[in-house]
Amino acid sequence: MCEQRRVLVTGAGGFIGGRVVEVLHLSGRPVRAGIRRWASAARIGRFPVDITMCDVTDPKQVSAALDGVEAVVHCAGGSTQANVAGTECLLRTCAERGVKRFVHLSSVAVYGEASGDVDETWPLLAGGEDYGAVKAEGERLCRQYGATGLGVVILRPSIVYGPFSAAWTIEFAQRLTAGAWLLPDRFSRGTCNLLYIDDLVQAIILALDQESGVGEAFNISGTERVTWGEYFGALSRAMGLGVLEPKGAIVSRLASGAMMPVRRTGKWVLKHFQRPIMALYQRYGSVKTVLKGLEGMIRQTPTTAEFELYSRDSFFRIDKARRMLGYEPAFTMERGVALSAAWLKHHGYVEA
Repeated sequence: MCEQRRVLVTGAGGFIGGRVVEVLHLSGRPVRAGIRRWASAARIGRFPVDITMCDVTDPKQVSAALDGVEAVVHCAGGSTQANVAGTECLLRTCAERGVKRFVHLSSVAVYGEASGDVDETWPLLAGGEDYGAVKAEGERLCRQYGATGLGVVILRPSIVYGPFSAAWTIEFAQRLTAGAWLLPDRFSRGTCNLLYIDDLVQAIILALDQESGVGEAFNISGTERVTWGEYFGALSRAMGLGVLEPKGAIVSRLASGAMMPVRRTGKWVLKHFQRPIMALYQRYGSVKTVLKGLEGMIRQTPTTAEFELYSRDSFFRIDKARRMLGYEPAFTMERGVALSAAWLKHHGYVEA
């Protein structure tokens, strides 16, 4: 009897890829977890899944990872090279190996600073090296290989939160527990477009199985039009921290401006002197204390870009995904935040 063919998940050491692997495995579907570093395998290593090295920019690793695979879920990201050159390498090898389905994780960032109700007919960013433009270039490559017969489905998730989410759950939790909340209501009234991680995984599985999605791109988000401020407040309450008491707009802007040169200097110093700094960090407790304090201040203070993001009024419509994939979000903000807070407490980000 032939071995049942697997789904390869790239970027399986990350937040989204890790959850995709868990759900596929727990649902009885053969899955291969592709990782770039063994150090990132701790989470998925809790399960008896097939784990393999798969740096998507390395043709030999990609080819080996695709042995016996009939479908790919491409979650790997990171640098511009991984997002573009790595995506092309993976697509090319999938086409050569006869892979049947290629589910590509893009982002609503491909629409740039779109406002209002945004569906899949909106123009995508063209050119540039910011995250949205790089993701748009990845989509262009997907369409190019899709035209040759590879069964490509493109998903554009919005703000994906939940357990293990560094950007949209853990970082906000750390800011909330730090005390001074520097995001006033005035700069938190934009639409948040929350997407709980398991709703995204549901969409990925539908994209793997539904023929109707091949050759198409889909916005994937939740259904509630909640503001960023409502999300921050709900997370604070669920963590047992009570009602938010943010600083005023002027104080917040001043703090953000004051931290900008610190951010720039820190990036420059790390770029040019990372090794000696890490040596000092590991050797001297005083250096470690100072650097951790600076890191905490930087993380706690919002950037100018964040003020703009949290003020933007854009809502990503999911009508097409509902109609063609049968996608239907199952998690309200209340439920998703409650699950996130329980995980945060369990992992010590906030006192239980």
